Amino acid sequence: MSADRTKNTVKNTVTGLVFKIIGLVMPFIVRTVMIKKLGMDYLGLNSLFSSILQVLSLTELGFSSAIVFAMYKPIADGHTERICVILKLLRNAYYIIGAVILVIGLAIIPAIPYLISGDYPNDINLYILYGIYLFNTVISYSFFAYKGLLLTAHQKSSVENNIFSIVNLLMYVAQIALLYVYPNYYVYIICLPISTLVINLVRLIVVNKMYPDYKCRGAIDSELRKSVFRNIGALIGHRLSYIVVFSLNNIIISMTSGLETLAVYNNYYYILNALIGIISVFHSSATASIGNSIVVDSVEKNYNDFNKLTFINVWIVGWMSICLLCLYQHFMRIWVGDEYMFPTWVMILFVVLFYLWKFKDILPTYKDATGMWKADFWKPYTVVIVSLVTSIALTKFIGVGGTLIAMILGVFFVSFPWETHVFFKLYFKKSPKAFYLRMIVYSVIVIAVGALTYLCCYFIPSQGYGWFALKGGICLILPNLMFFLVSFKTPEFKYVVAKTKNIFKRNKRESNKNAE
Repeated sequence: MSADRTKNTVKNTVTGLVFKIIGLVMPFIVRTVMIKKLGMDYLGLNSLFSSILQVLSLTELGFSSAIVFAMYKPIADGHTERICVILKLLRNAYYIIGAVILVIGLAIIPAIPYLISGDYPNDINLYILYGIYLFNTVISYSFFAYKGLLLTAHQKSSVENNIFSIVNLLMYVAQIALLYVYPNYYVYIICLPISTLVINLVRLIVVNKMYPDYKCRGAIDSELRKSVFRNIGALIGHRLSYIVVFSLNNIIISMTSGLETLAVYNNYYYILNALIGIISVFHSSATASIGNSIVVDSVEKNYNDFNKLTFINVWIVGWMSICLLCLYQHFMRIWVGDEYMFPTWVMILFVVLFYLWKFKDILPTYKDATGMWKADFWKPYTVVIVSLVTSIALTKFIGVGGTLIAMILGVFFVSFPWETHVFFKLYFKKSPKAFYLRMIVYSVIVIAVGALTYLCCYFIPSQGYGWFALKGGICLILPNLMFFLVSFKTPEFKYVVAKTKNIFKRNKRESNKNAE
């Protein structure tokens, strides 16, 4: 069982990385073409409407996470009929969610112009454009989207990753070609709902073929309904927290600083979010395996695994943070030019946010896998209040930097200690002091290595592709070499080496069997 979990995690991670790389490189090319062919304000519109629809998606209430959690046990027990009942509940809920998003989305149409400070492109009808975005969001729930959660619960997210990779790649190619041939924003944006329809249709066909026994049938008993909605009651706060901290900030920037500043902000955030997406592949791929391990393994084993996974995560996040620190401004200068760059202190805030946001992400991954959403019920609401109030107050006076400071305060100084205390107390039943000490040590090492790497890159000119490649080489070699030197004797590092060897051995045995 443990070998199967590892195999599924690795497979899901590999396919997820392919999907994320496509989702990183191709949208970057699309954004570049949009800047050249249309202008920066169009990127601002794209960010604004995407944020509005993310706020509307709050009506999903965390239903997906609650349903996936409810599927873990019946899947482990082979209880097909129970899964069918859960699937029926999910289908009904998704239809309702899509309808609610449509109604609320239509209701806020009159307010759309007031969410933009200053001018917007003259050839754009805000209402038509918003309608396309709204339609795309509605069909993402109402057109057989519920089938995808079967893949997640069965640790087969690699299948969905492949579907998304192929369809999105075709969509990006079409968008780039259309922007060159007919540089019109409507032509570009209409590709979104078309690709969503294709993804949902292909996924429906694939899932029906993989799991023909799973149909939406059976009576939805009160026990299941209460269990799911009890978890949703806890999850809604977490959904609200994420949306306020990361989506409403886009709306605040648009209302206070205009579309161009929002576009520049999102250029920086795009790079940061691309790295987050790569990291999230590992987390999302491991969640179902962790959930299975929590069901069948001891708490002590899970605690040991948690520490080892945290070590891996901090290494990756620390290295990425150092790369951002040394390469961010140089990359922006090459990509969009000095005109569309923030000051260095704002860039540093982006790096600090990235590290503090992601360095502890194994903990919420375990928390999601255990379904422990009710334990810190008031935490997300506190994050919302702190982040929103601080963002409104600071953004008015210091601009985008205030938005980033608000996010740092909410994510690190409220969310991190709160969820750590609750999870350790209720699941591991240990004091989190050792965990905090470990994270402090890890962070001191990252800061020291980051300072050394930044010093090595500081005197290299911040212009041109050649100098950027030289800095990239330094960032690739120096931080990882330093991390290796301070950790190669630790049990966590030896665990990583052993796991890696086992994976290669198993893959070699499977290749030999296939050859025979």
